Amino acid sequence: MPVSAVDVISPAFVRTRRQLFQPFRAGRWARLAIVALVTGEFGGGGSCGGLSNAGFPARIRGRGRPGAVFSLAASDWHVPEHLWLWLVAGIIILLALGLAWIYAASVYRFILLDSVIYDRCDLLEGWRRWRGLGLHYFLWTVCFAVVVIGTLGLIIVAPILFAQRRGILIQPRQHLALLIGAGLLLFLVALLLIVTSAVIAVLTKDFVVPVMALQNVGVLDGWQRLLPMINTEKGAYTVYVLLKIVLAVGSAILFAIVHVIVVLLLLIPLGIIGVAIFGAVHMLALAWNALTIGLFILLCLVLLAGLLWTLSFVYAPGLVFFQSYSLYFLAPRYPALNALLWPPPPPIPPTAPQAVPVT
Repeated sequence: MPVSAVDVISPAFVRTRRQLFQPFRAGRWARLAIVALVTGEFGGGGSCGGLSNAGFPARIRGRGRPGAVFSLAASDWHVPEHLWLWLVAGIIILLALGLAWIYAASVYRFILLDSVIYDRCDLLEGWRRWRGLGLHYFLWTVCFAVVVIGTLGLIIVAPILFAQRRGILIQPRQHLALLIGAGLLLFLVALLLIVTSAVIAVLTKDFVVPVMALQNVGVLDGWQRLLPMINTEKGAYTVYVLLKIVLAVGSAILFAIVHVIVVLLLLIPLGIIGVAIFGAVHMLALAWNALTIGLFILLCLVLLAGLLWTLSFVYAPGLVFFQSYSLYFLAPRYPALNALLWPPPPPIPPTAPQAVPVT
């Protein structure tokens, strides 16, 4: 039974090969691609394009002088009414969408765990099964992020305010050594906070989530069960985190190369689609207005979603491997998980005693 972080690499590869390639199931890969998209565990890229300003109103192009695209003259600035209301509404909508995505990612974290443990990937049934625990994980994630960001802001802002009140920032040349030393100290403290919070987030994702799933407990209860394991083997968990960083860097490089190849291959059909759309726009003599701009944005979003899904489809082996890697490391230290990954052999039925012939 593997124990160290090095020992679990081989069984993680074996489990990944068995679930994804023996046999190859396209539907399973497609659903895992959605899981990778929602959880954000994939390497992807985006595309951008430009719009000609020929069809925009003159107020937007500028009126300062003939042929000017933009004008910085004060008379050309036009601030719509209730601008701040629109800005606040936009911020609230973006915040709501971000929280909804974090909640979905929290639930899909358990769906990924369920998929790797039981070799299944049912998104709808998984959502119904894990949305309760996903809510616990979501609340912990949001609270943890608020605490980390607030602490980081306090570390940065409090010394600046202190230096401002003492007049140090008024004449910085006279306190150059103090400013350099304090800045270096603040950088080290902020870096320590970021690294510590990243390690906590990784341990929660890799080890607390399986405990939550198998014992139906919240995040804090999961940490209470995990901490004794960490205290018993601090060195083993340290090696796990360091080795996972190395594996993550190697995986990022490998899949970045694969993703570049995939994107290059997709440029041919995307180019054909782009030429067809350009020809249709030119033939119909369409002008840029609210409808055409909306359709163009919608088309870009569809193409971007398809590209990201394709890259996530390619990343399915990495997704399954890293989840398997964390599970095989935790299994020898957690009997409930160990029984699922290393089930005991079925009992051998007793054989009837053979009759001894009478002579």
